[in-house]
Amino acid sequence: PSPRPLCPPRPLPHAPSRPLRRPLPITASPTLTASLLAYTFNQDATCLAIGTDRGYQIFTCEPWASAHSCSEGGVGVVELLHSSSLVALVGAGTRPGESTRRLVMLNTRTNTSICELNFSSSVLRVRMNASRLLVVLETRTHIFELSSMKLLHTLETAPNRLGLADMCVAVGRCHAVLPAAAPGQILFFDALQLHALSTLHARKSALAALAISPCGSRVASASEKGTTVSVHSFPQGELLHAFRRGAIPASIYHLAFSSCLPPHDGAASGAGAAAATAQAAAALLSSSAMLCAVSSSGTVHVWSLDAQRGAVGGRAVGGGGGLTGGSFSLLSPSSLLAGERAFAQAKLPPLTRAVAALRPSTSDANEMTMLVLTERGIFYSFRLDALRGGDGVLQDERRVGLVDS
Repeated sequence: PSPRPLCPPRPLPHAPSRPLRRPLPITASPTLTASLLAYTFNQDATCLAIGTDRGYQIFTCEPWASAHSCSEGGVGVVELLHSSSLVALVGAGTRPGESTRRLVMLNTRTNTSICELNFSSSVLRVRMNASRLLVVLETRTHIFELSSMKLLHTLETAPNRLGLADMCVAVGRCHAVLPAAAPGQILFFDALQLHALSTLHARKSALAALAISPCGSRVASASEKGTTVSVHSFPQGELLHAFRRGAIPASIYHLAFSSCLPPHDGAASGAGAAAATAQAAAALLSSSAMLCAVSSSGTVHVWSLDAQRGAVGGRAVGGGGGLTGGSFSLLSPSSLLAGERAFAQAKLPPLTRAVAALRPSTSDANEMTMLVLTERGIFYSFRLDALRGGDGVLQDERRVGLVDS
């Protein structure tokens, strides 16, 4: 018998036309790993680093370029030291040999390991400056001398599952902050002299985010409720600002003070070196003039600490029973209810975890650049008006991921 003729295909139902999204530029190749396990900016927001289940990669932000990459094992924590070749890595724990309890200090220029440190539990966060290295575990924090990697001090802490801790980058200062024993309390610690300065009862509930300014004079914190962000002086504990994020509770994923521009490269001596040092110190002390917060609401809020200075006039009330330098009590919630509104903002997709960084614009003294990197591997660069605020203007948007080799 002759074969049956094939039936003509049925026409597909008409689908409504949708506007096409602008495709995101790809960094080097369309073959990118899907998930980011770690993502962070360096101290002056000139570089960023990502860690995936296959390795890690470092990028320069302006101009955008890949500076270093390695795909020899999963990385769950990565930390940079400015734009130097020193990087701290912690394994992702996804494969044998990638222990989350092992910290590796690596020289990316020679691609050699400087040292390896093993700990009793998983490393949740690492912080570095020119003098000290902070290694944060869930119930303790270790402080090392960076030049020799000698263990100097160990702090027993309350359970810190988020790995909250921060340390300033100012030369000659090692001001550090981390959660204290009670929920909502912050320990002010001198990591250079290795002693506690004071405790601050900053929040009513557990801390969700914590940051210290580059010069180590201001501390920002947010609680699990996420409706306000407080800024206190270090180490006095004076409430300088009570910023209002919004009336509806949200998770605050990240807090960051603005950084200053890095000093120009090149050797100097004598009076030139002294002038350069003074200029760098002045730039550092004049930095942290803005603070940004990334939350689950999808809005990155930015507050200007100079334009909005002095809105909260109350001081923290001293109390007994604190560590070394005393303790400070939480102010009346009435000051928080009348909190200062955001000076500028930028929109992200809601429920997107991200980190952000603020730095002065390299092209306009009246502008700031805000960089955002999400857990989905999307990098954003926004231009902010440092005088008038308002909505950030998107300058760049690209997908970031480890290129498969």
